[in-house]
Amino acid sequence: MDNVKGFNKLTPEQQAQFIKTHQRHQSGVGNDYKEGWTPVSVRPLGRNLQVTFRNGEWLHYTPTGDWY
Repeated sequence: MDNVKGFNKLTPEQQAQFIKTHQRHQSGVGNDYKEGWTPVSVRPLGRNLQVTFRNGEWLHYTPTGDWY
């Protein structure tokens, strides 16, 4: 995840939240979907993380491991 812009600026807890939620997000989808949903940047947004992906979309990753 070191190649994701902003990852190294997250706290250890936020890094763990990001990794856990991203793994969960990717676990139930096919390879074609995963290609576009590769994270390129992440930043804290309150308790959530705003994650921007290669396809230009972004999602909030929550502390409970959900995304929206």
